[in-house]
Amino acid sequence: MELIKPGTRILCLSPHPDDVEFGLGAMLHKYKGIYEGKLIVFSDRSTTRGEAHNERDQRLSAQILGFREDQVLFIDQLGLEIDRMQIRFFGAEENRDRIRMIVSFVARDFEPTLIFTPGLHETMQDHQALSEEVVRIVSGQASIFGYEVPRSNRRFQPNVFVDVSEADLDAKIQALTCFTEFTNRYYFGSDNIRALARVRALNAGYSGYAEAFELYRMIVGP
Repeated sequence: MELIKPGTRILCLSPHPDDVEFGLGAMLHKYKGIYEGKLIVFSDRSTTRGEAHNERDQRLSAQILGFREDQVLFIDQLGLEIDRMQIRFFGAEENRDRIRMIVSFVARDFEPTLIFTPGLHETMQDHQALSEEVVRIVSGQASIFGYEVPRSNRRFQPNVFVDVSEADLDAKIQALTCFTEFTNRYYFGSDNIRALARVRALNAGYSGYAEAFELYRMIVGP
């Protein structure tokens, strides 16, 4: 069974630049050219780490995985007069209100088939707050999956596995190298990315590579 079929509309929600690449970069590359995608990014690291090129790097990275430039939007580019969120403050009540407004607007406008958001049990508060609101408010015909960002996910329990190839992993690693101001972190290492993909394939019961997801809701169409 293929998770993504021709015409599938994929909404990827990224609290920070690079989260989607970590969580489903190889899968996105596997189905490159098949899906219609939209990537929404909620913050950048300009104030917390002084990174000046997050937007440029995010667009270059997403292009490797199959997104056109117009399919990658930061929340201040949605026409809702909402600024990019400050890192580590997503859980504040006023920001939860903003998250609900943004997710509701994008879901109505884009009408996704599949929504990918960070895992619900993340220790990173920004990831957790976003995912809680997505699962709470999204209705309609969209299936919802949680993706894995290993550095901040201690309780990830995947029940959906997508087989990916060596070439897909290479593209994922290449996409992550686009983040030129943040590649000195150990979890960007290609060996770590490949090792996790092997473990997830073993979890699924075969030898190879896989990306893994938590299924929160599945809508089965015709």
